[in-house]
Amino acid sequence: MPRRLLVFAPHPDDAAISTAALMSQAVEMGVQVTVVLVTDGSEARLPDAFLARHGWTREMAPEQARALRGRIRVAEAMEEAERLGAGVVQLEEQSWFREHRTPAECLNEDLSLRDVERFVPGRIDGSADEIAWVIRAAGSDCLCAAPMPGDRLEMHRIVTRLVRCAGVPVLGYECLSTVEIEGDLLALPFDEARMAVKCHAIVAHESMRARRQEFGGYANPGSEFYDDIVRRKNGESAREWGLQAPYAERYAWLR
Repeated sequence: MPRRLLVFAPHPDDAAISTAALMSQAVEMGVQVTVVLVTDGSEARLPDAFLARHGWTREMAPEQARALRGRIRVAEAMEEAERLGAGVVQLEEQSWFREHRTPAECLNEDLSLRDVERFVPGRIDGSADEIAWVIRAAGSDCLCAAPMPGDRLEMHRIVTRLVRCAGVPVLGYECLSTVEIEGDLLALPFDEARMAVKCHAIVAHESMRARRQEFGGYANPGSEFYDDIVRRKNGESAREWGLQAPYAERYAWLR
């Protein structure tokens, strides 16, 4: 393991869902782990009752509601990181997200997305420069992790392209929306105790639990909670590889 691990998360819950076992093990090995929040997740529609517990009212302007969703989701990511012993960096110059061009018919009245797969990014501008700066600041002994390129979600693919622009080796992680795997594949096996740690990190994202319960999922339809989905998926990965451990996260070196 390197001295530092940067996990780039397109959405605030992606790191926990896909890499919490890796982050947990790295922390135990003395690696400084940082979750880099590329977006604040404010595009997600959340239930009114959940938002009301955080100060939302029906009189709130759409821009204010969007900002509130972002604050909620970033706070959850910080709680996730604390449970794993990791740090958090939030990016501010990702214009492709902040100034996205998703058509109005694909948005709800509160500016959340009706369908995350209909997201239309804005201009890249200085987005790659900001990510490269974060990587340079971490030093030479640093490993970067980002979603595998073969992903259904444009937001995931953009983040990986931007990280790869920095010219450093990238460890691609498998998301629930990954549809194609490229690169040299490897698996991280882990046991029930580490799965408990991973699930504890995932459930820090209470907004996504509330969202799935009321509206169902975006890229992963249905109301099943992410910790249950991940437990099953990581179990299937371990069995596919013939591993003795009950669970495994899958990764690939991106060339």
